[in-house]
Parts: sequence; structure tokens; C-alpha cells
Amino acid sequence: MNEKQKFGLIAVVVISAFVLGYLIGAGQNWYLLSRVNDLELQVEQLYEQAETTDYQKHIAEVELGIERAASEQLERDLIAGQDESMALKRELAFYQKIMAPELEAQGVVIDAFELYSLRQPEHYQFRLAVVQTDRQRGGVKGTLNVSLHGLLDGSRVVLDVFELAELPAADKEFSMRYFKVQTGSFRLPDNFEPESITVRVNVQGSGNTLLERTFLWSELQS
Repeated sequence: MNEKQKFGLIAVVVISAFVLGYLIGAGQNWYLLSRVNDLELQVEQLYEQAETTDYQKHIAEVELGIERAASEQLERDLIAGQDESMALKRELAFYQKIMAPELEAQGVVIDAFELYSLRQPEHYQFRLAVVQTDRQRGGVKGTLNVSLHGLLDGSRVVLDVFELAELPAADKEFSMRYFKVQTGSFRLPDNFEPESITVRVNVQGSGNTLLERTFLWSELQS
């Protein structure tokens, strides 16, 4: 091989190496550009996700604030309703004293009579509360009487609830300051159809000494 052929071979090798290096560099450059584009797309997607998350977080905070405000308003309404209910009860008690003085005697009222069904059929428990409304007075004395009205074998009868409950006679008498609560349990007689219960309170003293309230059996069981 002469010098000219050697020179040509070297030139071919150099050119081939240059072309190969260029191709390799171009391939790497294309890969890097593609990788950069992928990374830029991922960054853009992450920004979008972050914006979506921030938006959802903001919406959740707004909804939470609305729910919290609604809950606080509901609590205020409930307190206001309770205050209004208490005011109505006081107003009702005031008008009852004026329009129905028989509901109070010597500063004493029949506050409540409650009836509860027990597990055994036709067995009941009662609770009677008598309250002294005039707290400035001393203790008061009197007697209690609870009558059960209904039909026994088709005939109208009146039964003594204290006797049905087998309570001692001494329980009918009270000497109280502020309030008196009497409880007991009883069983209805066979073939008895209850209709109502009448509570009478005889207060010792001058003036109006008799209190009387009648409770329908159907209302006590509702």
C-alpha cells in the first residue's frame, strides 16, 4: 500500500469516526431533549395537581366553615328555644293562677303526674310531684289522694291508687318545704278499663285549700 492509499484510508477512518461521533452526539442530544420535555410535562402536571389540591382544600375549608357556622347557629337557636320555652312556662303558670286559681292553693301546685308501663302486663308505676311555689313561706302540710276512674266488668268505679299500690296510709300525708315527690307501683284489676286519674291535694290553711287535676289515661300513656 503506497502513501496515497494510506492517506486515503486514514481520511476515511477519520471521517467515519467524525460521522459516528456526530451521530452518537445527535442521538444523545435527542434523548436529552426528549427527557427534558418529559420532565417539563411532569412538572406541569404536578403544578396542575397542586393547584387542584389547593382548590379542593379551599373548598373543603369553606364547606367546613359553613357547617361550623350552621352548627353554631343551630346551637344558638336551641338555646333561644329553650329560653322561650321556659318563658312560656312561666307565663302559663302566671295565667293559670289568674284564670284557674283552683290549680294553686296556699302557694302549692300539682307540678306533675307521670305514669310508666312496667314489664309485667297491666303493671304501672306512678310519680306525683307537688311543689311549693312561694319559697318565702315555711313548710306546708296536707294530704294526697289519687283516684283511678274506669269500668270494672262494665260498671263505673273509682279506685284508690295508694291502696292499689299497697302504700301505707301515712304516705297520703305530707309535710314539705319546697317539694314533695310520691311514687308507687300497682297492677290494674282484671277486666278493668281505665279512663282517667284524678289527683287531689288538700293543703292545711285558710283560703283555697283544695287542689284538683284530672289526667286522661290515654294522655298518660302517650
